[in-house]
Amino acid sequence: MSERRTVLTTCTRDCPDACGINVYVTNDRLVGLTGAKDHEITKHFLCRKALNYIQRFYSKDRILEPLIKVDGNWREISWETALSAIAGRLVQTIDQYGSLSVLHYQGSGSLGALKMLNKRFFNLLGGVTEASGSLCGGAGIAGQTMDFGYRTCHDPLDLLNSRLIVVWGRNPSETNMHLTHILKEARSGGARVILIDPVATDTARFCDMHISPKPGMDGYLALGMAKIIIESDLADKSFIDNHTANFAEYRSLVDSFDMETLSDKCGVSIENITGLATLYGGKKPAAIVCGWGLQRYAWGAETFRLIDALGAITGNIGIPGGGINHGHDELDYFDESVKGKEFARHSRKIPKPLLGKAIAELDDPPIKMAFINGGNPLNQSPNITSVAEALKNIDFVVVLEQFMTDTAESADVVLPVTTFLEEHDVIGSYWHNLVGLVNPAIEPVGNTRSDFEIYRDLAHFLGFGDEMAGTPESWIRKIIKPLKKSGITYESLLESHKRVPGAPMVAFEDRLFKTESGKFNFITGFSTSEIQSTDYPLVLLSTHSRSWIHSQLIPDENKSLPVAKVNPATAATYGIEDTETARVASAHGELTAIIKLDEGIRESVVRIDQGRWAKFGQSLNQLTPALMSNEGQNACYYQTAVKLEKI
Repeated sequence: MSERRTVLTTCTRDCPDACGINVYVTNDRLVGLTGAKDHEITKHFLCRKALNYIQRFYSKDRILEPLIKVDGNWREISWETALSAIAGRLVQTIDQYGSLSVLHYQGSGSLGALKMLNKRFFNLLGGVTEASGSLCGGAGIAGQTMDFGYRTCHDPLDLLNSRLIVVWGRNPSETNMHLTHILKEARSGGARVILIDPVATDTARFCDMHISPKPGMDGYLALGMAKIIIESDLADKSFIDNHTANFAEYRSLVDSFDMETLSDKCGVSIENITGLATLYGGKKPAAIVCGWGLQRYAWGAETFRLIDALGAITGNIGIPGGGINHGHDELDYFDESVKGKEFARHSRKIPKPLLGKAIAELDDPPIKMAFINGGNPLNQSPNITSVAEALKNIDFVVVLEQFMTDTAESADVVLPVTTFLEEHDVIGSYWHNLVGLVNPAIEPVGNTRSDFEIYRDLAHFLGFGDEMAGTPESWIRKIIKPLKKSGITYESLLESHKRVPGAPMVAFEDRLFKTESGKFNFITGFSTSEIQSTDYPLVLLSTHSRSWIHSQLIPDENKSLPVAKVNPATAATYGIEDTETARVASAHGELTAIIKLDEGIRESVVRIDQGRWAKFGQSLNQLTPALMSNEGQNACYYQTAVKLEKI
């Protein structure tokens, strides 16, 4: 007789939704996943990425034993041997060069709060060199922090109070699935939904209007809207006078451009800018929901600030149904003291967007040993050629991984890690206000261990095991201690996901901002640079896939060539037909792709989903330059100029 059971857990992958999941297990084998019915955001349905996860879980290519590279070949070893060898190398390296000669790179492969214990381990070592900054969200966070004092957002369900919702540079149909049903519900209740994106994504299908600006030029669109709003007397003078700073300087910035210039720079007609501005300024409350594409330029923080300013001049800040909504910190509700910063005697940071260059330039001491967990920098970093060269020059590299990714291939030791379906953790969302436990559905397969177990066990080899000792549950109880005053306990989370009591539905409802003046802070200057050139006249948008998250593919998913979507007029310029194979080349590299004609792609734009692996010749970061945003240490992926070549 078969044994069947259901386990409630939470997805820990890098996605705003942080879904509640019911996992179905028969005879200790995973047989299905569905959305948790009682989770008010997940509402019983999951995206394709989650539904297909069992295929990843049971892939024949998954790493199940510790591996060491010997004469260029991989050999299985025991955990005892692996951890002993790593500990010995650590002691030797720190004795000779100091703890800053050790690099720790922690990515967002899992956003579970227990991953804070990884940082505790390296602080206990005395403090190491850390890869800081962001490949994704740093510019938006920096921009909104400058305006509001800190970044936060309305609860997503507050969108049901909006009369107008502008989805700006975000594609929830493929990357934020559970926002789509909220938008549809708001629309059925009378709200209008507008998409601003150079690409007519699947999200456009349920929007009332689609505006397609030039890539990276959204700030000029925001300035054009502001100009119309102010000159049409649609501005909220009371909010501006009582709750903002630097409006006169901001007004001078707006006035320094005429509408013809702004229209030309953003690639949107004056008629459409005027229509959009009139709608936004006249349909209060109006919400703007910003995505991540907006910040993948050097001026990404400034773009966010110009969009924030639209909310301020219309008084759509601090009211139900309003807001400039991007996200908040998923660790907001947890006790981050478990990171053990007090143990670190030294500290050094290098920016993730410039990783290869930064490692190569480090001296006193140079990087001699590296630990990489939750990330795949040899795939996800801009200009991976420079990263590959830098990692080659590090004496000893340890990678915690589930598959032999591009980064794992470069390691000296690969340690096999569990998935979220095999481990304990707790997680919040950087979009909604629910928290949930991560509960193991089955025992770890093979000889895999969680990040926490690996670093805890390694600490014992190094003599500070007492400071990492404990079970996942004991550490989770410490992490969620701040929630106890709200009535949320470990036991209550075992029963269901919980909305954090007191988490605001409306951001800044008290109109109190944590800026120096205590008021909303207007931006006072803005400039961009050209992306395209004569030799490379197209802009590459390396968008996210609806089928996988970042580079979390299995090898079989790299068998087919990537698809490059372009406007028919763009393809015709190069004499390329639909479904033909072409070369996509930048000043830094090239790859081969299948061309797909798409009327919804703006002319002079090439859209390819990122994440495929370099070992198969398909990583888009063979093409991207290593650039970093002016604020927030953000990677500037979309500042990549390319050309097409017919094969």
